[in-house]
Amino acid sequence: MPTKKRMLLVLGSVLLLAVGGYALSLHFLFPSVDDLCGNDDLVETVSPNGQLKAVTFRRNCGATTSYSTGVSILPARHKLPNKSGNVFTADQEPSISVRWIDDRTLSISGDTQTHYLHLTEFRGVRITYD
Repeated sequence: MPTKKRMLLVLGSVLLLAVGGYALSLHFLFPSVDDLCGNDDLVETVSPNGQLKAVTFRRNCGATTSYSTGVSILPARHKLPNKSGNVFTADQEPSISVRWIDDRTLSISGDTQTHYLHLTEFRGVRITYD
């Protein structure tokens, strides 16, 4: 009897390792969509007090999709993450400009009508569109 239990324990361990290895290989073979995309910083605009920055960037997710344009508000010392814009995202590459009115007001002007994301407030920052 102890031999059967030992054999089942070994077999269960091998099966667990095989399933874990399979799951790990899927993670590396099929990374998340964000890993397939890349952001190119176009302009970083720092707020008057130097605490925040608005980053305007182009996002490229490969040959089968068109570029998009994003704007993200971040702490000034942080690097732009490999994600879509957190306050504004537009299809294609519309002509926009970004400027701080004051420490808590950001203005985005230009072709802002072709958008997916169009926030008017983000973490205490008011966003206006002209």
